[in-house]
Amino acid sequence: MTEQLNLITGLTESERKKIFSWVASLPEDKVIEIFQEGVKKSFQLKGERPDLSGRISKYCAFIMAARKGGWDTIKGKGYRVADQEQYEDFTHLRQAAAASLVARGRKPVLRRKILAYWGEVRELKADDMGFRVIAGYLQSKRKLKVSATYLSKLWKEVEAG
Repeated sequence: MTEQLNLITGLTESERKKIFSWVASLPEDKVIEIFQEGVKKSFQLKGERPDLSGRISKYCAFIMAARKGGWDTIKGKGYRVADQEQYEDFTHLRQAAAASLVARGRKPVLRRKILAYWGEVRELKADDMGFRVIAGYLQSKRKLKVSATYLSKLWKEVEAG
């Protein structure tokens, strides 16, 4: 019987037991909704599998309704929990996306805006001010949010070249 339940619900016995504690933690209106969905599914299941006894089909229908209600989704948002196999399939996509972000670097818009005020940056640097002070100046006077590290990097590129 356990094999039959595993095939119909797609879950192991321990996973089916976890469903009950999850359903018990839900608000009552959500529990009622899951039970109602289970009743609907039991009629569908009885039509597809007339060989099943009534109690088994109702149990399986409840399990399937709980899965549809969000048991195996991430925080009930509708995103199914991925197995390790699916996770590994998408690892290369995540790595490629991260590599493209690193390769692009800072937005060229920010670079252009900073270079528009480069004369002021050069004057402040000539007055022995640090890049933190210059970054603060650009943020307060010119409304440009830039880090001291980026200013330092830009200084090396522009003034060296």
